[in-house]
Formats: sequence, C-alpha cells, structure tokens
Amino acid sequence: MRMSAALVRLYPPAIRRRWGSDIEREVELAGPRSWPDTITGAGRLWLHPGDWPETGPGQTSRVVATALAALAVALTLVLRATGPTPLTADIDQPATSVWLLPILLGLVTAAPLPGPSTVRLMAVAARGLVPSVLALTLLYLAAHVGPLGLPRPLLLGYYWATLGFVGIHLCLLTARVGRIAVMPGPRRLHLALLAIGAGLAFAAVQILATAVRTSVDVGLLLLAGGLALSAAAVLVAGHDVGSARPDS
Repeated sequence: MRMSAALVRLYPPAIRRRWGSDIEREVELAGPRSWPDTITGAGRLWLHPGDWPETGPGQTSRVVATALAALAVALTLVLRATGPTPLTADIDQPATSVWLLPILLGLVTAAPLPGPSTVRLMAVAARGLVPSVLALTLLYLAAHVGPLGLPRPLLLGYYWATLGFVGIHLCLLTARVGRIAVMPGPRRLHLALLAIGAGLAFAAVQILATAVRTSVDVGLLLLAGGLALSAAAVLVAGHDVGSARPDS
C-alpha cells in the first residue's frame, strides 16, 4: 500500500468517501513533506464531527458512537495493564470510582436505541456477541484447567490477545448495530461526549493528586497525561457537536 493511501485511512470515514481520492492525489504529488500536515489534518477533523459531510443517514452518530466504544475498550485495557492505581475502587473507599459515573452515563446516553427492526437488531447483536463469548469462555477454561505446561509468556500473550480480540469485536458490533438501531442525535451526542470528557478529566486529576501526595511515579504521570489528552479531545468534539449542529 502506498503511503498516501495509508495516510488517507487516518481520516474520518465521511471525509474519505467524499474527498479521499483528492486527498490521496495531493499527498502523492506533494511527497513526504506533506505527511506531517496530512496527519495533523486528520487528527483535527476527528475533533470536529460537525465538519463531516453526512454521506449516509446517521453516519456521523454511528462513527462517533463506535469511536466512544473504542475509547472505552482502550481505557479498560490500559487500566488492566497498569494494575492497581488510584482509580481502582476499594470496598472501604468507594469514592475512588466516582470518575466512572459520568463515563458510564455518557456511554449510556450515546448508546443506540431499538428501532422498528427490533428483531433484526437482536439477531445482529446476538450473532456479534458469539465470538466474544466463545473467546472469554476459552480464556476462563484455560485459567481454571491450568497452564497445561505452557510457558508463562505464552499464557500472558494469549490473555492479552483474547482481551484485544474481544475489544475489537465489541467495536465492530457497535458499528453493525448502528446501521439498524436509532442512533443518538446531536443533543444526545453532545451530552454524552461532555459527560465522558468530564469523567476522564476527573480521573486525570485524581491520579495527579495522588502523585503529588506520594512519591512521583512516572507510570502514573504518563497515565494522567494520557487521560488528560483524551479528556481534552472528547470535550472538544462534544463542544463541536453541540455548536455546529442543531438539536434534534
């Protein structure tokens, strides 16, 4: 694959469908010196869903909802990989999980709703969950049957590969369901993005506050920085959706 074609894939789907060939041609003609600007432009457009052309009914909502599902999966994997953090809930300290509440509220707000094709929606959802359920079942059996003489690195690789596989399929399921269900309108998307961004920002502040009170942990600082950047991106996209599109 040519580099110009690979860079075009970084753009939101609606941009690729409407102007993908033109962008690819310009990048091909300009050469490597245009690559940084192309990447920056793609990132900027992801932060402004209001600028996307609607090349299909509800496409913007479907893409944003799928992106939120991918963000939730990535956040889950990162927190699982980092182990115990100040964001981990303790039974005697339930306040450590308060940051989760606006994120869960935002995900519920952005969730597709059943439409006229409820039976078809249920069938697509059930069929899409089969690979994830089977993968998690095999992982559960492997964990309880025993290592079967396999080396630890291989077992760890299988564990993370399974989690990644499930996460990818959940994102794909969100995209498939979005073609059948009733997608959230601009108002719901606006509120959902603001809630999720607020939750991510609260999580970043919570980690930084803990780092200040205790010894400096580079891993925690990197996690806080990543959460802060994610929060900023989500809040910018939420503001753009709310200001660029009329309520529905």
